[in-house]
Amino acid sequence: MGFVGTSQPKRPCVTYEPDNHARVTPGGALVMRSSISDFPPRQTDYDDGKRPAGRSRNRIQGHRMIESDWLKVKDPDAMLRLIGERLSPRRWQLLACAVVRRAVETVPVSHPFWPAVEWAELQAGNVANHPQTAATLATIAEATPAAIQAARDAQRLIVVSADPDADPNAFRETSDRKTNPSAPLFRAASLHAGTAIQLAGEAAEQGIAAMTCLLHDTPGADHLQRVRQIVIEATRLRSHASLYATTALDLKVRGDHAADRNTGRNVNIQLAAAQDTVTRTEEHLGYRGNDLQEAKEKADRKAMGRFLLEIVGNPMTPYRFEPHWRTDTVMGLAHAIYAERAFDRLPILADALLDADCDEEAVLRHCRGTEVHAPDGPCHIRGCWVIDQILEQEPALFQAKTIKPPKPPARRSRSTRPAPPTGFLRLLEAMNRPGQPPNEDE
Repeated sequence: MGFVGTSQPKRPCVTYEPDNHARVTPGGALVMRSSISDFPPRQTDYDDGKRPAGRSRNRIQGHRMIESDWLKVKDPDAMLRLIGERLSPRRWQLLACAVVRRAVETVPVSHPFWPAVEWAELQAGNVANHPQTAATLATIAEATPAAIQAARDAQRLIVVSADPDADPNAFRETSDRKTNPSAPLFRAASLHAGTAIQLAGEAAEQGIAAMTCLLHDTPGADHLQRVRQIVIEATRLRSHASLYATTALDLKVRGDHAADRNTGRNVNIQLAAAQDTVTRTEEHLGYRGNDLQEAKEKADRKAMGRFLLEIVGNPMTPYRFEPHWRTDTVMGLAHAIYAERAFDRLPILADALLDADCDEEAVLRHCRGTEVHAPDGPCHIRGCWVIDQILEQEPALFQAKTIKPPKPPARRSRSTRPAPPTGFLRLLEAMNRPGQPPNEDE
């Protein structure tokens, strides 16, 4: 590393960079990055505790991620690597629970899946060793077949008009020497409706697998990655099922219109048009299906970044929380919000903190959902750094020192007189010396 010119400060090496980006090496060469393994983590100039003059302090030691990159959630995986060593098993478990809750649409509400997620959040950090974990897993396994069937039945009600249980061979293009131009449309609609029902069942199965992984494994980085992959697959299958269902219903409507317009004339032309419609629909369905995986992975990264902002806050600008802000009203509201997931009461908590003379802007803005870096609104989950700080669930990850009030000056007793100046004492001593005249200077 070196200087660019003579007036610019020294720049540290980049530790983590977004995928498919380029960087300039110290020699001036432009290096394109293909994967994260191409640039392994390296030490920066800040590891010795020295910082170049004029350099902003909103960085974590050893990593070149500035505050704006963190707040804009440019690379959630790099954010995890940045603070992963500081996260406790409880926080890892709460992150995994928040990820599992993203699969809410894949499993029916009546399944014991959701009470298990609630229990895992309340027992975060101690789930793997809890005596009730085995019984919870057994309950989930017992109810899994019924949940998968319930998901399929719910999807069947949506596509029932497309005849999902019909035999595709029953829709013949030629029957009794007559051409049926709507047959290709009805056949494709029936096939897509059946596929939608099957995918809905697979999505429910993946959602339950995510919950099983959440309860069975020890919290950590690898555990969170496995849960994320399962949830991505579950949400992709659920979206794929909805896409097939929409296509089936559209083809059914097109088939009805083709049957109504059939007058027995130009049936071959109408049949060719119907077949062309089915072909173009299949191509469009394939394109949309290929984009779902990328879309779900992007949604997972965005959600993970917002979860990290909720649990960690802003590590580049440490916040403070004074003990005297924990009044009875503040503690009661915080306990209720955590126990009931009543995050709609956070603005009320902000007012209670103001009554307790809280002047930390980061705390108040987070409670009110007015943070500048969250234009989409707050994403509150259990493990919120403000609630944890109030309830003292765990030591704060990044916290500034509390401000100690200045001590009042000691009061002097009225009987105590101030000592005379030093020069006055010397003059008195010189005047009282026997046989020696006082010094003229004195």
